[in-house]
Amino acid sequence: MENVIAAAPHLTPAWAVVPFVGYLFLIAMLPLVASRLWESNLSKLVLALVAGIPPVVYLVGQTHDGPALLLRTGFDYLAFMALLGALFAISGGICLRGALVGTPAVNTAFLAAGAVLASVIGTTGASALLIRPLLRANAHRPRATHLVVFFIFIVSNAGGLLTPLGDPPLFLGFLRGVPFTWTLRLLPAWALVNGALLVLFAAFDQLSFVRQRGKPRPSRPSDPALEVGPLRVEGGLNLVWLLGIVGVVFATGMLAAPMAGHPHLLTLLQVAGMTLFAGLSWITTSRDLRQVNRFSWAPMIEVATIFLGVFVTMIPALSFLEQRGASLGITQPWQFFWTSGALSSVLDNAPTYLTFASLAVGVTDGGTGVVAAGGIRALVSHPTGAQLLAAVSCGAVMMGAVTYIGNGPNFMVKAIAEQHRVRTPSFFGYVGWSGSILLPLFALVSHLFF
Repeated sequence: MENVIAAAPHLTPAWAVVPFVGYLFLIAMLPLVASRLWESNLSKLVLALVAGIPPVVYLVGQTHDGPALLLRTGFDYLAFMALLGALFAISGGICLRGALVGTPAVNTAFLAAGAVLASVIGTTGASALLIRPLLRANAHRPRATHLVVFFIFIVSNAGGLLTPLGDPPLFLGFLRGVPFTWTLRLLPAWALVNGALLVLFAAFDQLSFVRQRGKPRPSRPSDPALEVGPLRVEGGLNLVWLLGIVGVVFATGMLAAPMAGHPHLLTLLQVAGMTLFAGLSWITTSRDLRQVNRFSWAPMIEVATIFLGVFVTMIPALSFLEQRGASLGITQPWQFFWTSGALSSVLDNAPTYLTFASLAVGVTDGGTGVVAAGGIRALVSHPTGAQLLAAVSCGAVMMGAVTYIGNGPNFMVKAIAEQHRVRTPSFFGYVGWSGSILLPLFALVSHLFF
């Protein structure tokens, strides 16, 4: 009895989740009710810091492992921003020049290529590489909002389902022993979702293209990249640095087991590798080429400030979920798909993946201790465990597209689009798009595969 009483204070109380919920609410509402205030990155930073105070006070003062959780989250945030920042810097030095006109066929080809590249160089890399030339090609379109929305759906999220390099949740699974090629079994779900989205986009873009024909061109700055002449890539050396980033990610995964006792050192090595290739890109790329790309650090600063608050406030929310996950009655693959996906749309999808993958280990093990001893890696060799892990993988990756904060590239793409003076939906407006298009598609995925 004394042991039970002693353990009770370590359970995360429900009120500790309030700062996270409140932070999400303010992210959604401030652009609508105080747009001028929200435009300042300093305001976003102040909001993130204020929202982070209650979780930090709670973790340090009322939990025995709070400081360790904060330290681990700090390193996770550092690695997260190093990857985003490096890919953003390198892709900002690659320019597609020439007379590229954004017709429905060209736009669909862009998104299809992005769906494949997302699993090769990651959703962040593919997003940073392709969003600028796509926006430039469609500078003549009076309205390009749907381009940004479908780009986030496909390139920034669903496209990254096939390899551990594609999306952070799958990379974390790889670090914990899931074989590199295991995610290829998700190809049918990847093909269904991306294929359906490409068909919907092609139809939508064709209708929009016909309706907008003859309307005046939007008042946007002239783009020197859209000069007359054959298509060509400038800053091609950055493709080598981009492959270097992929190599760093892969090497990190290979070193995870040997350096299991030094996870923070592994993170620092990863950050150092990312910084090295970003620095090489910065040194070897001319300033004029970055100016043609309208390169600015403002989008990265916005992402960094917003996700600072997300990473800190989500710590108690994830702890609450881990401690009470078993009591939620989640045992079936479709339940893992929808629950992990729903939380991935508002929480960072990487730790959400780990939480539900761990829950899947417990469900698969059934108290025998056999699967639990092997951890997440043991799921892939168990029929039930493999199905549960597939459901978690699809839910965490695909449903990161439901909101702007579900996956890091989402906000980055939004910020770059606004920098190019393309109107993007508000937080709730975007959820309206994703709810009407993605949720029926996810229901089909659930019915067919889980």
